[in-house]
This record gives sequence, structure tokens and C-alpha cells, in this order.
Amino acid sequence: MDFSIPPTLPLDLQSRLNELIQDYKDENLTRKGYETKRKQLLDKFEISQMRPYTPLRSPNSRKSKHLHRRNTSLASSITSLPNSIDRRHSIYRVTTINSTSANNTPRRRSKRYTASLQSSLPGSSDENGSVKDAVYNPMIPLLPRHTGAENTSSGDSAMTDSLPLILRGRFEHYDGQTAMISINSKGKETFITWDKLYLKAERVAHELNKSHLYKMDKILLWYNKNDVIEFTIALLGCFISGMAAVPVSFETYSLREILEIIKVTNSKFVLISNACHRQLDNLYSSSNHSKVKLVKNDVFQQIKFVKTDDLGTYTKAKKTSPTFDIPNISYIEFTRTPLGRLSGVVMKHNILINQFETMTKILNSRSMPHWKQKSQSIRKPFHKKIMATNSRFVILNSLDPTRSTGLIMGVLFNLFTGNLMISIDSSILQRPGGYENIIDKFRADILLNDQLQLKQVVINYLENPESAFSKKHKIDFSCIKSCLTSCTTIDTDVSEMVVHKWLKNLGCIDAPFCYSPMLTLLDFGGIFISIRDQLGNLENFPIHNSKLRLQNELFINREKLKLNEVECSITAMINSSSSFKDYLKLETFGFPIPDITLCVVNPDTNTLVQDLTVGEIWISSNHITDEFYQMDKVNEFVFKAKLNYSEMFSWAKYEMPTNEKSQAVTEQLDTILNICPANTYFMRTKLMGFVHNGKIYVLSLIEDMFLQNRLIRLPNWAHTSNLLYAKKGNQSAQPKGNTGAESTKAIDISSLSGETSSGYKRVVESHYLQQITETVVRTVNTVFEVAAFELQHHKEEHFLVMVVESSLAKTEEESKNGETTDTTLMKFAETQRNKLETKMNDLTDQIFRILWIFHKIQPMCILVVPRDTLPRRYCSLELANSTVEKKFLNNDLSAQFVKFQFDNVILDFLPHSAYYNESILSEHLSKLRKMALQEEYAMIEPAYRNGGPVKPKLALQCSGVDYREESVDTRSHTKLTDFKSILEILEWRISNYGNETAFSDGTNTNLVNSSASNDNNVHKKVSWASFGKIVAGFLKKIVGSKIPLKHGDPIIIMCENSVEYVAMIMACLYCNLLVIPLPSVKESVIEEDLKGLVNIIQSYKVKRLFVDAKLHSLLNDNNVVNKCFKKYKSLIPKITVFSKVKTKNALTVSMFKNVLKQKFGAKPGTRIGMTPCVVWVNTEYDVTSNIHVTMTHSSLLNASKIVKETLQLRNNSPLFSICSHTSGLGFMFSCLLGIYTGASTCLFSLTDVLTDPKEFLIGLQNLNVKDLYLKLETLYALLDRASSLIEGFKNKKENINSTKNNTSGSLREDVFKGVRNIMIPFPSRPRIYTIENILKRYSTISLSCTQISYVYQHHFNPLISLRSYLDIPPVDLYLDPFSLREGIIREVNPNDVSAGNYIKIQDSGVVPVCTDVSVVNPETLLPCVDGEFGEIWCCSEANAFDYFVCNSSKNKLYKDPFITEQFKSKMKSEVNNTLSYLRTGDLGFIKNVSCTNSQGEVVNLNLLFVLGSIHESIEILGLTHFVSDLERTVKDVHSDIGSCLIAKAGGLLVCLIRCKERHNPILGNLTTLIVSELLNKHGVILDLCTFVRTKGISPKNPSMIMEVWAKNRASIMQAWFDQKIQIEAQFGINYGENISIYLLSDYEKDNI
Repeated sequence: MDFSIPPTLPLDLQSRLNELIQDYKDENLTRKGYETKRKQLLDKFEISQMRPYTPLRSPNSRKSKHLHRRNTSLASSITSLPNSIDRRHSIYRVTTINSTSANNTPRRRSKRYTASLQSSLPGSSDENGSVKDAVYNPMIPLLPRHTGAENTSSGDSAMTDSLPLILRGRFEHYDGQTAMISINSKGKETFITWDKLYLKAERVAHELNKSHLYKMDKILLWYNKNDVIEFTIALLGCFISGMAAVPVSFETYSLREILEIIKVTNSKFVLISNACHRQLDNLYSSSNHSKVKLVKNDVFQQIKFVKTDDLGTYTKAKKTSPTFDIPNISYIEFTRTPLGRLSGVVMKHNILINQFETMTKILNSRSMPHWKQKSQSIRKPFHKKIMATNSRFVILNSLDPTRSTGLIMGVLFNLFTGNLMISIDSSILQRPGGYENIIDKFRADILLNDQLQLKQVVINYLENPESAFSKKHKIDFSCIKSCLTSCTTIDTDVSEMVVHKWLKNLGCIDAPFCYSPMLTLLDFGGIFISIRDQLGNLENFPIHNSKLRLQNELFINREKLKLNEVECSITAMINSSSSFKDYLKLETFGFPIPDITLCVVNPDTNTLVQDLTVGEIWISSNHITDEFYQMDKVNEFVFKAKLNYSEMFSWAKYEMPTNEKSQAVTEQLDTILNICPANTYFMRTKLMGFVHNGKIYVLSLIEDMFLQNRLIRLPNWAHTSNLLYAKKGNQSAQPKGNTGAESTKAIDISSLSGETSSGYKRVVESHYLQQITETVVRTVNTVFEVAAFELQHHKEEHFLVMVVESSLAKTEEESKNGETTDTTLMKFAETQRNKLETKMNDLTDQIFRILWIFHKIQPMCILVVPRDTLPRRYCSLELANSTVEKKFLNNDLSAQFVKFQFDNVILDFLPHSAYYNESILSEHLSKLRKMALQEEYAMIEPAYRNGGPVKPKLALQCSGVDYREESVDTRSHTKLTDFKSILEILEWRISNYGNETAFSDGTNTNLVNSSASNDNNVHKKVSWASFGKIVAGFLKKIVGSKIPLKHGDPIIIMCENSVEYVAMIMACLYCNLLVIPLPSVKESVIEEDLKGLVNIIQSYKVKRLFVDAKLHSLLNDNNVVNKCFKKYKSLIPKITVFSKVKTKNALTVSMFKNVLKQKFGAKPGTRIGMTPCVVWVNTEYDVTSNIHVTMTHSSLLNASKIVKETLQLRNNSPLFSICSHTSGLGFMFSCLLGIYTGASTCLFSLTDVLTDPKEFLIGLQNLNVKDLYLKLETLYALLDRASSLIEGFKNKKENINSTKNNTSGSLREDVFKGVRNIMIPFPSRPRIYTIENILKRYSTISLSCTQISYVYQHHFNPLISLRSYLDIPPVDLYLDPFSLREGIIREVNPNDVSAGNYIKIQDSGVVPVCTDVSVVNPETLLPCVDGEFGEIWCCSEANAFDYFVCNSSKNKLYKDPFITEQFKSKMKSEVNNTLSYLRTGDLGFIKNVSCTNSQGEVVNLNLLFVLGSIHESIEILGLTHFVSDLERTVKDVHSDIGSCLIAKAGGLLVCLIRCKERHNPILGNLTTLIVSELLNKHGVILDLCTFVRTKGISPKNPSMIMEVWAKNRASIMQAWFDQKIQIEAQFGINYGENISIYLLSDYEKDNI
């Protein structure tokens, strides 16, 4: 129940509402009573709100109301402050000048045409500034015409004549007469007489009656067009037996659709022709060309097939006189809705009979004195015999006789009237002369055809008139009485040709009169609702122009039509040839059929349109289709539409200029209400048109209409929709003659752009695809069809996509045949391709030009597809525009070429900063931004608002430091911070805790057969003492080496993660060598790995390479590796295999003290704290791969202290080390932390774990492991292995059903339960979507998001911030992307904004101990305040000591002054902050968030949010974008996209894309979708879209390919620049940022 009281209510209403609520609570009111009363109150308020009680007011005031609403929504979505300050007025105005639609009013979810027909009313949506006295003058509905007495003449039999009864009559009286003739595509004729027709139908009925079906069961009729006779028999059989027929066939439906029809109708019985049955048997699947056994398919199992061809006749029927029930439903025909959904039109008996009677009357009314059948009605009686034989009409039908109009007006109408029908295959019409000869041969009286068929016939005839005279005699059309052409819009050119060049030429008498286009509703079963008739009774129809009363065509002002007004001109009609450019010629269908009420309605508001205005045609009658089978919601909408009288009356009352006018309009509405009551149900026909002189004119289907902003061409040929521009001395751009009283939709957007002076005025115009197609097809000879639709986003902008079918585009098959391998031919193919590209360019340019000249529109893009590849409408040859749109959105169009045009988008829509040459971080803008934030903050701060003296300052963003001077061992409480190096701690552990486990190898022992020489030694559970012995063994080896090493020599340790690896590191540290640990080389990328190794060896002058046995055998025994290794062998120093060293119990480290001093002691005077001892090499990210980090003993200890104190490591929970054991945190986990904290460390080799993960996972499950450091890929791989193992265990258990429940060895779902802290490193923004997907994918394994801790790592600091042990799930922030581009952090509520309009990020936790992070503006070096983002600066004891750059070309180490600068940066700030910081190069911000942890305590945290690195952000027109956001948008466009990279290259915004296996190999469509999405979500225009060949750069593990791209951006871009990447296709889209800047500056210069 809703007890809220809206704050906007006036006080009196608030108190009334309070009383109501009280009443309800005291139980004086029922719930229902309360709700209705509340609704009345609020509605009353709404109404009073909409129209203040002043009858006198200009139409504007309503408009301004509307505007006001839009702005508040703008403001509130920008800032949700109490007094919602409109930021756009604030000082800081970076934002877009044009993003009018950026945060627009919530999108209306509505039908596509609610693009508002600005038709309905003067005051509704157009501002008639000049016409102050605009009056609402609604069109008067056309009422039914009562055609007098002739329909009672035949007695009351009309409705009782059921079709079976008529058939029986024809059988009795005309038994031998031919009923129908079918002519197939080869010209073979088949015929059937009335008696055969009846008896065969009875046979089918008998078959159905035997089958125990219920009345009105649905029977599928499966017949092709050519089986028309069999089809008719089956259909009549269904009529006789009272079943509902459902026609299907592969000619109309796909298999999927047929299965759907079977499911919906629940039919169990199919009547099928032999031909169709054969088709069904020989189906091939399109994917692998194997036969599909359909009849065995489960759906078809339960269905009975009856082949009707061989059933024969039912002779018993001759004798009996049958009784027929008239079933309500005759048949159900499944049509396709505009979006391709199936909807079953229920065709009822009375609808059919009414159609037939109407058509009979109309044809009779047109009878002429020269007709040979003149005395007779077209309908022959069926209860008595007429002798005259010449009295029959011949009806020639070329429509599909099994459905739609061809079935109603052809087959069934012929049964009703008793004439001869000839049904011919439509392919005959495509042959020159085919149609003409058949008409002549059979002396056809009535032709039934389709407009596009006829067009083809006439074109063929005109190209080759001889074809019509091939026979001995001249073809003579004098027989033709009527040519009924089914269509929804009349193409005047076709009419002209048909009448004057074809019918007249071939001798048709009175051709203009014979040619009658028939308005058929194909989506509603093909009933006709209008055709020219001579029935008279027109007294009810309003006359608009008496001079044009007898005319069937109008010339309409094109400019006015764009604003939906109909203004016809008589002068234009007289000079029809010269008026083509300004006037459109339209032809009428005629009056509506007699029993229909028709009106023209604005489909947005359901109100009658202004008289002579375009709207949707609605019809109402008892005799038209009124339901779709089992689609109640749709039926409600389509067939039960009602006029909204209340809206119209309120307009009459409040919107009219004077009281008298208001009175008059109200009276007019009352009259209309009388003739057409408010509860009349109408059917929406989906046709846009108007009524003139009572006749119907149709412009197009609703789906074929689109809106465009009126454009003006600027002097530099760019276009803009800001019409105020034209007034400034550029008058020529305005169309002449109607600048004055234009009904325009102007939206005053001045309030948005901040400068109130510069106004903004737009006019939206309607266009009809029909007319655009006509122009383009007529003027461009390679274009055959055109489709056009608006993109679904940013509705006010009306971005138009146009698709043209052109003979220039080749289908895949054609282009495949051209592919060769011969090089000369390939060159040839290349030139051919370039030629084609040029041709396509010329083609699209020409189309753009023509659209501008004739229609003044500019689509955003034109896609070119091959001929006949676009979907056609159901039962018609016309394009199905919305299906084209749907295919486009699914990336199913095969567009090889696409051309974009963005100048108007750049000027009118593209978000850009007012200072588009500056970075948002520049000094000037930073100052403005701080002031704006300060101002806003001050307004919220209560102290300030209540007039307090203090003007609060915004907080600076810094993390605060938790400094720990010392760290203490958890058991002995010894201060660990007193030790000088890790070695001293090691010795102390050996002497104090010698017998406790120190290290252990995690490899599975039963795998290892230690006798083999090529394996590593496995040490299980090594105590501190024995670890010391291993180290001592290694020391002996080094000291006793034949080629001695000396202090400070660089050496490389390359091996798997193991106990011996740690021991080796320790041994080398004892010898004061410079240790460079490296991961083992991999066989798959051996060449690169060895190159990198040699580069390091040469740069550092490495003296020795220590390897384990495994690597040694790989290098020497593996053929591939060895071959490569030999090439480089000369460059590699001596290799020592440390696995061969045997441990001797006698040795201890202390024995070597003196030797080490002698041989490896430091020279006197060197400071041990300043010499590096370890080099960390991390090649994961290409940008930093050759920057090596160096650490000294003290920096290693400091880092260990920070990790121990932050994670609270204790000696009793073991450490597991598995990831990246050679650098960063991974190195610390394997080599340092165990020694530092005294915990035992288990060392796992990653490759071993991935082959057999069981031991590792069971270790996690059973040991008390708290912390685990895993790379994202490793986590993914482990979860993958774990889930398959768990599945395996489950299955095993079920199989054995074992008595012993052996749990210790089996893996449970909670394997990760004990691991409280899984640390996943991210060098920038955490990849939250990847993590979400991984957790979703392996949901069987219980793993909560609090266990996964993001670690923000930097190349120079392994731990800047982390989420470990925060005990709260990651904090989601939803950022407003518009503010983010301007450098401001502003949250939005994700539920208010549509999905794309926020950027979701999560925190990277808080800083560890001894670390201070501040957010600083990277350009001004000033600290950032709350609410903006900047560069993350980190001051920490864990920062790297120093670095080397190791570059392959130079072979020596060097420093880079830029990087050195990063190490010791100082900020400029008022506070005296002397710390020196490490600049991370990443952008982010710190936000204080209070959240509740799992204990229920509220904690306040300074969380660090990382947005992305500076070199992965791009600036476009002064706004900053993070490429990761752009890339995410691109990846979401379509599932075919595997990975993508976006970068700015030479002023161009470039997108590289690698597709997965594609379902659509032609990429033009995909490119357009990508461009559209980037424009939609980020307001950027891509300049170049490049698709990379899939072969050539795929690593072994495809699921992680995106990772690889993201980590190697620089090198992939470099490879692309160097043209090393094979390119599949490249699409140029726009001309780069500089052109945009030029257009904008040009435009602003003129506009200021």
C-alpha cells in the first residue's frame, strides 16, 4: 500500500490525503476505496498541474512546462545535491557544449515510431510561434456507407451461405465445369472441375472425421504454391469437417518457424502434398550438409502425415444431402510481425464472406456497357443452373494462392462467385512476354497481382516490346476488365507505366479505369480495405477541395509533408513535369470499403490528428480480422485501440486561443463522439497516411517512416541542425517560401550550454522510405533496394543508418570463386579490390549527394550489401525494414563496404570540452574544477548553510600512514628489525629452531622417480638445520668452482620453484653475488625466451648460469629447444646444474664464514646497504619488461616487514608459494617470508601443479593456509582444475558407493574455505568483470568475494594497496561517465540510469603499513581535492631501491632520466610535505567510505580506487577516456569479438580487433555496430577500425588471449605500425580529431 505524500502537492490536497490515510487506518475505508480515492485526488492534481486554470493562454506555456521537466532531470542526474545546483552554470564548464542528449530524460520505452508524429495538435508538440490562433481541428472519421437495398435482394441467405454449401451447390448444378486451372513455372496446366473438387474435399473431410479429432482442431496444410489444386481440396475438406486449417510450407517459413507453429497450435495432423513430403525427406542441414531425418524428429513423432494427392473421391457424398455447420474460424494464417515474430491471424468465416460480398458489389458497380457479361453479376447463383456459357469471368491470379490475398481474393472468392480461376506461378511473370501471352490465351477478365510483380512485367515489356508479339497474332488486352493490384503503398511511377505504356498499348479499353491498386493488409491475413469503387453514397464524407473531387491523385508540398502537413496544389498538378522537386505526386486507393469506420490518429497519444495531417490509419468494423492466435497482449494493443477523447477535450478546453474557438472545437468533438462512441474498438493498420476528400492516401508503413533533424549546409559543406545558424546571413540555406508559418519542433537548449544567449533550435521532420527509395533507385543505376532506420540510442539525434542493395557488392560465393594462390593473380585481385573500393566510394558519395539534393538529409552511414540479400516482408516482395534493422543489430548483414558521414554529428552532438585543445588536468582547468567543487561542497556543508562563520575546505586525498618502527617474531619476541639481512635471520632460525620444518617441495613424490638423472631432487619437509646443510652444499660448490666468481658478480638462477631454488638464492646472497632469478624458458616460445636471456647476459655481463636438472635436460635433450639453444650457446656463460650437488650432513654454513670473507668480502669502504643484491625481472607487461628492479638487503627486509605486519603473518600457518617465484611478491613468498616469519613454506612448481593439481588443492584444504598469492590466470586455471576434480570425485563416489568414507584424499567444494586472503595482483584497475565471470562460472566451488583480495601493484612497488583482511566485500562505485571525462568523480544510482550510463569500479583496498599514498595532479603537481582524480603517488619502505633499463639494441645497462625522476618526486603544496614519492603513472582517487564488516561494526576506510594508467587514457576533444572502458564497450557489442585494443595513433582513434570464429565473415556490419556503441556510450567517434587476421598471433590458451593483448598493447600497436600484423579488413570511419577541431572552431567562430 502506498501511504506516501508527494511533497509537490498543494497543502490543501496534502491535508485531504492525510485524512484519507487516517480513514483507512481507522478502518473507515476499504483498501479499494482508499486506493481509488487517492488516485482521484492525485489525478486531479496532475490535471491541474498540466493546465493551470487559465483558459486563455498561448500554446507556448504548455511547451515550457515540458521543457522545465527535462531540465530538472538533467540537473538531478548530474548532481544529487539537496538544492540540485545545475553544474552547467558553474564556473567549471568543461563539458560538452552539445551533449543535449547525454543525460536525457529517461528513455521512453515505446514503439519505434513514437518518435512523435508531430501531427496531432497545434499545441501538443509544435510551437506555432507565428500562428497564435492555431485551432485544433480534428479530422472527422469516415463513416460506413450504407449501400441501400441491393444486399437484401438475395433474401437473408447471405450469411447462411457457408462456403461448403456453395461448393455443394456448384457440384449439383455445374458438375462438369472447370473450377480452376493451375499453371506451374514450366507452363504445365492442371485443372479440376467442380464435381471433382467437391468429392475430393469430401474424401479429405471423411479422412479427418475418421481420425477422432475434435471440432476446431488445428490441421496443418503443407503445400507449395504449385500444389494449389491439392491445397484447395484440403482446405475445403477442413471447412466441411469443421476443422481449422493452418497453411505452412518451406516456401514461406523456415523449419524453425514450422516447428514453432506446430507447438503453438498444438496440431497433431498434417495434410501434405507428395512434393512437400519429398522435400521433407530430403532436407539437408545448412551447416554440415548431412541429411536431416526430420520425420524421425521428436516433434514429428506424434504427428500423423496424410498425403492427399492419392486419396481419391468420396462417392457416397453424391447421394446424401449433407448438412454443414458453419464454423466460426475458417483458417489460421501465420504472418510475420515487423520484427520477424510469427503471429497467427485468425480468419473467421464472416470476415471472408463479407470480403467476397464487398468485392462482388464493387466489381458489379464498375460494370461497363462493352462487357460481354454485362447483364450479369460477377457472382453466379449456386442453387440453380444458368445456361449461358459465356457468362463466366476468368480470374487470373499470380499471387501465392495458399495464403493471404491470393487465397482470399483468388481461390475462395472464385468458389464464392463460381467463375474460372487460373493460378499461375509467379516466375512466369519474370519472363519477358510470359504474362501477356497467358492473359491473351485465356482472355482473362480480372487480373490479380502484386505491384512489384507488375513493375517487373512492365519493365521487361518496355525493354523488349517484341516479346509480347512472338505468336502469329497481335496480343490483345481488350478482354481485361479489372487489374487488381495488391499493395500497401502506390508507386505512382509504376501506375503511370502500367496504365499508359502497357495496358493502353496492348489494347485495354479504358486502362486508367481498369487499373485498380487494392489496399491489402498482408500482416492481417491479406484482407483488402480499400479499392476504387462506384458504389456512391458519399454524402457522409467531408470534402476538402471540391475541384479535386474526381481526381485520384494529389500533388503535395514536400517541405510541408516533412512536418506532416498535407497541402495540395492544383497548379502543381497542371505543370506536373516541372513541379517534381517541390511537390510529391500521390495516388489514392479510393474510398474505404462500405462497412468500415476509418480515422487518422496520432499513435503516440491516440488522438485524432489535425485535419489534413499525416497519422496512422485506424479502422473499425465487425468484418475485419480481430485476433492473433493466442497473443492476448498484442491483440489488446492492435485490435482494441481506442481514441483518447479526454485528451482531445482537454485540448479543446485549455489550448485554444479564444473562448469562442474553444467552444467550437468542443462542439465539433461532441459531434465526433456521437458518430464514433468512445468505446469503439479500432484496429491499428500500421499504415501512415491521410484522408483527402474521403479517399485514402497511404505514405508508408509505420516501420518505414523515420525522423531526421532538418539540416543546414554550412559554407564549409559541413551540416548542422541548429537552425539559428541559418538566420545569421546564411539565408539561402532555408527552403524558400515557408520560413514564416512553420510548424516546428523547437527545443530551446540554451539552458544547457551555459551561454543563455546562444539559442538552439531544431526542427524534426518525417521522411518516408518509399520516397527515398524511389529517388535513389531512379538516380543511381546500381542500387535496387534501400532500407533505412534510426539507431535506438540518443533518440533526439536521429542517427540514421541506410542499407542499400547494389549490384556492385558480390555475395560470398561469387567472391570465393575469385580467390587464388598464384602471386600474379593475387596482385591482380589486389588491384581489382582497390578498383571495387573506389567504385563503392563513388557509389556511396553519389547516394549521399542525392539524399542531400532531394531530401536534405544525411545518414550517419550507408552500408552496401549484395542484391537480394535483405529480408523481404511476409507475402510480398518489399523489403522488411524492421527485419533489416533487427538483422543489423544482430550483425547479420553482409556489408562489405560502409561509408560514414559525421560532420553534423560532430557539430550537433559530440561531447567536447569548451577548451578542446587543453587537457582536463591543465593548470587552468584544474583551478576551475577545484573552485567548482569547493562551491558545491560549501553549499552542502551545514555549518556554512546555517550562516556559520566557517567556510569549510575540501579535504585533500591522501591515505594517512600507519607507521611500524619494528616487527617482532611471534614466538620469541625477538625484534626482527634489528637484523641486517635475511641471511642473519636465517642463521638465527637455524640455531634456535633447527628441527622444525622450514621448507617443503610440493611436488607429488609418487610421480618422481629419483633414480633418473634428469629430475630435480625433491625435498619433503626440510627442517631449518637441514636447509642450512643444503645451502652449505651449494656454497661449497661455488667456492670450489674452477672458474672462481668474485664479490658483486652478476649470476642468473633459472629454475622451477623448489627448495633448492631458495637454497641457491641464499647461497649466492652469502657470496655477495648479484642474483638475477629468472623463470625457466618455455618450449613454446623458446626463440623469444632465449633472445631475452642472452640480452640480459650481455647487458649485465653475467658470469654464471645456475639451472636445475629439469631445465638442463630440456636444453640438451629436447630437439626443438636444443636446435635453438645451439645458436646462442656461444653467448651463454658457464652453466652449473645445482641439482647434481649432493648434500653432506657434515657441512654447515658457519664453516664457510672465513672463506666467504676472504673470497667474496666487500672492498673496504663500500656501504653494504647501498649495493643491490637481487634483480627482479618481470616481462609480463611489455611497457615495463625491460626495466629491471634492483633491491638491497635492507629494502628486502623492509618489504618483508610490511607484508608481515599488514597480513599479520604468524609462524603457525604455512605459506604456499606457486606464482611468479622470481620477482615481486611471488619472490618474497617463496624466498623471504618463510625465513622472516618462521613459518614453513611449501614451494610448488606451477607447471607441475597444472598437470596434477590434486596435491596442491588438498594441501590448501587440509593445512591452515591463510594467504595465497595468485595471478588472475592462475586462479582461473586452478578453479578450472578443481571443479573438474570435484566432479570426478562425485562421480566416483556414486559409482563405488563406498563403505569407507575416505574424505582426506578427496576434494570438497570448500577447498578454498580456509584461505582467507587470496591476493590477486593488478597493475591498474582491477578486472572486476573477469573475476565476476570466473566466480559465476565455477559457482560450484564455494569462494566468496571477500576472500579475493585485489592487490594494487606497481613495477617499482609490489604492494601499494590491498584488500586483504578488510572483511568487507569490494565496494562498488558507479561513476557518472560524463563527469569522469571531465576529471570529476560523481556517483550515480545504477538503478536510475540505463545500463550503459555508468562505469562500475571497485576499490583496490587500503595501504599497507609504512606506506603513504597521495593523489596528485600530474601536470600541476598539486594534491587533488575530494571529488577529482589524479595520479597516484606512493611513499613507502617497500619501494624499489633502484632500477636498470636493459635494452636489447644497446647491450648495456643504463638509466632513463624520466624514470629516475619518477622515483623521487616532490609535490608542490601549501603544506610543508618534504617526503619524496614514487610516481606510479596511474590515475585514481582516494575516497573515504564507511561500511559494515561481517561483525556488524561500522568501519571508516580511506579506499584507493585505481582508474587506469596515464598511458592507457586518451584525450579526445579535451575530454579524458580510459581505453579499458572503451574496449569493454567494444567487446560487449558482439560475441564474435575476441580481443580489441583502442589507441590514439597520429590523431586518429584506432581500434584493432581480433575476432573469434565468426558467424558473419563480412565485417562492415560489425564495424557499424562498434562505431554506434562507442558513440552511444562514450560520445566518441572511431576513426579507423582494423580487423586482424586470426591466424598468426594466438597463444596456446585462447581463453586468456584478451589478457595477452591488454598486457602487450605497445608491442601490438608497434607491430601494426610496422605492418607486421596481417590485416583482414580495415574500415576508415572518420578523419581524426584535428578535422573535428577544425569543424568546431570554424562553426564557433561564425556562431559567436
